[in-house]
Amino acid sequence: MKILFLSPTVPFPLTDGGRIRVFNLLKQIAAKSEVTLLALETQPTDAEGVTELQQLGIQVHLVPNAPTLPRVSLGTLANAFRKRQPITVARYDLLAYRQKFRELVASGDFDLVHYEMFHTAQFHTEVDLPSVLSQQNVDSAIWRRLCDETANPFYKFAYWTQQLAFQRYERVLSPKFDAVTCTSDIDAAVFQRHCAEDNIEIIPNGVDITHYQPDFTSEAPAHLIYIGSMDWYPNEDAVAFFADEVLPNIQGKVPDVQFSIVGGNPSARVQKLAEREGVVVTGRVPEIKPYFAEATVFVVPLRIGSGTRLKILEALAMGKAIVSTSVGAEGLALKDGEEIFIADEPTAFADAVTRLLTDVSLRHSIGENGRARVEQDYDWRSIGEKLHTLYASLIKAN
Repeated sequence: MKILFLSPTVPFPLTDGGRIRVFNLLKQIAAKSEVTLLALETQPTDAEGVTELQQLGIQVHLVPNAPTLPRVSLGTLANAFRKRQPITVARYDLLAYRQKFRELVASGDFDLVHYEMFHTAQFHTEVDLPSVLSQQNVDSAIWRRLCDETANPFYKFAYWTQQLAFQRYERVLSPKFDAVTCTSDIDAAVFQRHCAEDNIEIIPNGVDITHYQPDFTSEAPAHLIYIGSMDWYPNEDAVAFFADEVLPNIQGKVPDVQFSIVGGNPSARVQKLAEREGVVVTGRVPEIKPYFAEATVFVVPLRIGSGTRLKILEALAMGKAIVSTSVGAEGLALKDGEEIFIADEPTAFADAVTRLLTDVSLRHSIGENGRARVEQDYDWRSIGEKLHTLYASLIKAN
């Protein structure tokens, strides 16, 4: 099969969940099909990413946008309003990307086009080929939760308008594709309101279980970690919530506990947390595996989000015990109290973390059960095969 894969960014280096997901799906697809990737230049490291993808046999076309994606300007806002687009989608409505897409379709003999998220789905009308819309989360749900969390009237209104814009895209744009893929049954239920039921396919997030394996040789005592891009508001809110409302309760029972916030581009609010006793802000790190290995317990105090968390799957593959909120663990078929602990209130969250820090046998049991679950259900190899099968069925039907 000849697949044209549209991505808003180059999915390498693996600095966030979206890039990790796209890179691993591309890796699996390229093992059986001819893959051409069209992406937008957004980072100085994109040339390195192109080389990495080419080594997988993927042909890469990079649309220059040197050196970074444009900020949201008055022109972008006006264009979004005129076209009734979400602002985050309007930023990617670039003529150069659209023209390169047309050029590739005209010159290539492609069997199917894969559109990664609404950012690229807006170009769907350019070509009449079997099509897959891949959704990493439900954007309208993220904006709704942002709206619910803020008390500022200006931000509340702004978040509400984005929620409505994405709901319109979910309602109007999604049904135009031959298939829509989601990461969980929770997300799939949203798109099933607007699409034919047999057009929705769950392609879950996964983990490279050969790369992430249990390693307790460097585990530190009473060390908690959270991993994520720290310029993304839901992550900022998560670590601030944990430091303000959860960590003090843990410190009262485990005084030497350390909380490491691992991830690139920490905001001023996140950087200020490093002034707290027992809190470390690392910034971007070259490799996250050593931090997983050092962790005694992995915490996911997310209150805003959608989709499923790759960071949880990676921690499970490393054999780590996890405490997460319901939002953090949303969409993952994990058993509370056996493969993960789930708690939403600060006191309950702190009690679960403290219990795992002080009970070695329980901690190891939870970690072993979690590792077994990802081996069974969340290996990228089986997930890639599922996507490959979907491609083949759509091409055959057309």
